[in-house]
Amino acid sequence: MKRIFELTMKDIERMDKNTLIETIKTSEGRTVMAETIVTVPPLVYGVSNMELAAAFGSDMITLNFFDFQKPFIFGIDDVEINFSAEPSELQKIVEIASKNAEDFDYIKRVKKIVGRFIGVNIEPVPEGVEYVEGRKLNKENLLKAKEYGFDYIVITGNPNTGVSVGTIIKGIELAKEILGENMMIIAGKMHGAGSGNIYEDKILKDFVKAGADCVLIPAPGTVPGIDLKLAKRQIDAIHQVGALAMTTIGTSQEGSQKSTIEFIGVQSKMAGADIQHIGDAGYAGVALPENIMALSIAIRGVRHTYRRMAYSLNK
Repeated sequence: MKRIFELTMKDIERMDKNTLIETIKTSEGRTVMAETIVTVPPLVYGVSNMELAAAFGSDMITLNFFDFQKPFIFGIDDVEINFSAEPSELQKIVEIASKNAEDFDYIKRVKKIVGRFIGVNIEPVPEGVEYVEGRKLNKENLLKAKEYGFDYIVITGNPNTGVSVGTIIKGIELAKEILGENMMIIAGKMHGAGSGNIYEDKILKDFVKAGADCVLIPAPGTVPGIDLKLAKRQIDAIHQVGALAMTTIGTSQEGSQKSTIEFIGVQSKMAGADIQHIGDAGYAGVALPENIMALSIAIRGVRHTYRRMAYSLNK
């Protein structure tokens, strides 16, 4: 079986959930996930943040702020919009988003452009919290995630959403019911999200019992109190119940100096992470591209990093 940094676009298109999970296991802690915000103009004109993250070594791309009711990705869907023209030109955004909402090949086409596994954040916000409907974890949005062809979902919470352990567990259970074995479910908290961090191993195991295939935790050095020892204990607990473990940089440190990213990457690898995630809070909805590459080099060296960066989509 190929490792994740050896996959071509043809390999990615043929993969189902279980094969993806086995590929990540085969890669021995050398899988890189980058998160991007889809609602802001890209860092580099003429290329989406998704493509930029892929070009700098990411294997998996997670979309943040994706709206299932009005799907629109800057850098992909705005190429024919002239933002310098009259205000009526902006109406095209609404028209394109409405068209995308009814196009169930939408993400499949995006995947062909980016050439990576593509997932989406979907948030189990508590009842009564005012939040964008298209970003909430509910039956309608989960069905659309399945129909669009995402490779995985990430059940977590952006800052100040009030997402809690209880809402995550309920969200996992609903996702498992609707998605079944069609899509990998990743769940957990990268930070407090307005309702506190997770330090108990039992909670992480409860996520797996509810149906999570992979559990995410903050990477060592990102959240107060999360050091190598605690991260390793938590990852061991996740592995004990048969799930993958992902460490995350979700505290804006994706905009730190490269030495910080390298330190976090090596600490996470020592802790046993299967996937290492780097967040979207660089300059404009994506980590500093150099930091994505620095994370990749830190955990798998230049040979495999350059291979991932250079592989032709059509090979």
